[in-house]
Amino acid sequence: MSRSPSYEQVVEAALEVFEQYDTAITLRQLYYRFVARLLIPNTINSYKRLSRIMVKAREQGDVPSNCLEDRSRRILGRGDTGYDSAEEYLKNKLSGLQDSWKGFTMPMWEEQPVYLLISLEKDALSRLVSRVGNRYSVRTFPTRGYPSYSYVQTMANYMQTRLGGKPTIVLYFGDFDPSGVDIERDLEDRLGRYGATEYKVKRIALTADQIKQYNLPPMPVKRSDARAEGFMAEHGDKSVELDALDPNLLQDTVEKAILDNISVRKWNARVRKIEELQVWIKTKLEDIEKVIDDEIEALEDS
Repeated sequence: MSRSPSYEQVVEAALEVFEQYDTAITLRQLYYRFVARLLIPNTINSYKRLSRIMVKAREQGDVPSNCLEDRSRRILGRGDTGYDSAEEYLKNKLSGLQDSWKGFTMPMWEEQPVYLLISLEKDALSRLVSRVGNRYSVRTFPTRGYPSYSYVQTMANYMQTRLGGKPTIVLYFGDFDPSGVDIERDLEDRLGRYGATEYKVKRIALTADQIKQYNLPPMPVKRSDARAEGFMAEHGDKSVELDALDPNLLQDTVEKAILDNISVRKWNARVRKIEELQVWIKTKLEDIEKVIDDEIEALEDS
């Protein structure tokens, strides 16, 4: 890696990476794919250059415009929306009603031995992680670094009220650096002080074993961090961001952590019950649909 890759080389490599995923990834995730392949060095200047190249590549159409997403910035508000007529509104709602039986579900964890929730240090990875969590009815709490008093209080209250104080495992995903490791300890301590009982915070990623197994690119520990000395004494002077883990591998890790805590027999029994009730609801909706269709026809004829 004697000199920086050209614009064309970066674009070609980026297209190869994008083909590996069925969803957009972040610039930082692309950056770590390149670092792992030794295409670029693990430096701030290298990251900034990649950012400039990817802006140019999207503007010129050399890569798909939606290949990268900014998960740290959100658009709020619904804008100016509405319907042209009451008939259009009813038809729209009826269209949604026809398939609404598919959305019926039931609590999946009531008969499981424990409840789960996910605590995630990196908000930028929340969509990626929660996509798997939602599949198994597990909520994701992105903390964006150290969680605030209000945020931990919300988590503790959720565990005691919504989860009924049932034994809960908090699956923690964070950087392998002084702060990322200490957040695990801090969260375990404060959840108890803020009212949670019968719980355990368990680090799922990143771990030293994962860093070694997947050969993840390290960075020097920030010595300005007040926790740096203790971290280096135990783990050495290299840190690794959670973003360095391949997105597909991250999702697989989330899924495995969840499945490790599921009674498959009880889970499948609940799935069968839901499917039976969905059939019942579908039948009832078909009867309602006929009545509404008749009302719409009468409204249009009047």
